[in-house]
Amino acid sequence: MSRTTLAVDVAADAHRVFKILSTTEGQRGFWTADCDVSDGRARFGFAQAPVDLEVDVTTEPGKLVRMQVTSGFPFWEGSTFEWELGPAARAETGTGILFRHYGFADGYPESDLGHTAQTWAMVMDRLAGYADTGTPQPFFPETE
Repeated sequence: MSRTTLAVDVAADAHRVFKILSTTEGQRGFWTADCDVSDGRARFGFAQAPVDLEVDVTTEPGKLVRMQVTSGFPFWEGSTFEWELGPAARAETGTGILFRHYGFADGYPESDLGHTAQTWAMVMDRLAGYADTGTPQPFFPETE
C-alpha cells in the first residue's frame, strides 16, 4: 500500500496545533485559502484543480485530526490523511506532528505519489511556520 509519512516538531502547544488543523481559519493559514471546515466535513479548493477535495473529518481533541476523502482528485477517493499530535520528538518542548496519507486507489502512478509527497512536505513546512508565528502563510493562496 502506498503511503506518505512526514514529521515535524513545532514550538506551539498541542491545543493550538489542534485548533489550526480542525478549523477553517487554521487550515486557511497554512494549506489553502479556499476551504471550509465544519463539524464532521470539510471542503478544500485549489485554483489549478478542476474539482474540490471533499472529506469527512474525525477528531480526538488535542491528539488527532483525520480526514477521509469522499470526492475529489483521481486516486484519492477513499484515502485518508491525518495529523497525529504528541510530544516533540527532537525538541525539548513543543508538539510533534506526525502526518500520514494512505489508502490511495490502485494504479496511482509512483511519480504522482512522489509529487504528492513533495507537496505535503511543503504544506507541513507552512503548518510549522504558521503554528510557531501565527502569521498565515497558505501554500495555496487565494487567486482571483
